[in-house]
Amino acid sequence: MKAQRRSVENLAGRVVVGPKKLRDGYARIVSQKDGSGRIEKLDMATGTWLDARDGVTFSEVWSAPPAPFSPWAAIDRKS
Repeated sequence: MKAQRRSVENLAGRVVVGPKKLRDGYARIVSQKDGSGRIEKLDMATGTWLDARDGVTFSEVWSAPPAPFSPWAAIDRKS
């Protein structure tokens, strides 16, 4: 019998964690081509995800509570 290992491909742009409720908005971690991750924050005015360079840490995103499901149907269509 052969053992099979299931894994998820590391595709650039795949959402790894989130969206999560963080401070006054929402954040997520997205995979990059080299296998690392990038933190993005939601710009509520435009509905787009932008690179978060304002001191948000991976630890904060991981430990933040999940975002409520209801608003994401509309927001995900914009990204």
